[in-house]
Amino acid sequence: MKKITFWILSASFLVITISCDKIETKKGQVSFGANYGVINCPTKVTIYVDNKNIGTLESPIENLTDCGQAGSLTKDLSIGQHNYKVEIRPLSGVGCTKDLTGSIQIDENECTKVFVDFYTIDF
Repeated sequence: MKKITFWILSASFLVITISCDKIETKKGQVSFGANYGVINCPTKVTIYVDNKNIGTLESPIENLTDCGQAGSLTKDLSIGQHNYKVEIRPLSGVGCTKDLTGSIQIDENECTKVFVDFYTIDF
């Protein structure tokens, strides 16, 4: 009787473990881009989502038309509302410093684009 109970419990645990492994978080994407090459100050643009550094933009772009576009930073995120911060810093010296914040809605299997237009930013 003890052996049967042991095997039933072991099999139940295995089924539960396999079921939990199959639970997937629904995801979407966000893509960030900026035209920071238009200002007279070499600048570093770092992106944070939900207070976590997700990376730095590698090069300026004219506009953001596609997710994963060259010069953009694209990441997978769980669906739902997220907060972001774009941190603009000079590579050396002072000036060209700004923090921009906002929120984005990530939908399943969709890509949300966030473009920072330096023509509209007051430093």
